[in-house]
Amino acid sequence: MAKKKRVKRAVKTGKFSRAAKNSARRVVVKPTTLARSSQRKIVIVVKNLVLFAILSLISWLLYSVSNVEMYENLFLLLAYILGFTAVAFLIVLFVLLLLRLIRK
Repeated sequence: MAKKKRVKRAVKTGKFSRAAKNSARRVVVKPTTLARSSQRKIVIVVKNLVLFAILSLISWLLYSVSNVEMYENLFLLLAYILGFTAVAFLIVLFVLLLLRLIRK
């Protein structure tokens, strides 16, 4: 029978195997990080909700005060758009609070 030739294989050094292991590790998100990001999101949504609610009220007041028809239409349209945006932020706030309660 014919002898099989042995092929020399390159020996892996410790550097490459450690690098491969390090790159294969997954990043674990700590629960405190999740709580902080959730808290940040809630703060941002509340700020935007208050901002759009105030702008909507200002537009509504300007609509009721103005006498020119063009301004009345403009302020009424702005009041509706800003009001619906405020309602959207309110819904987002409720969803975030619900998710926070479910997570605990």
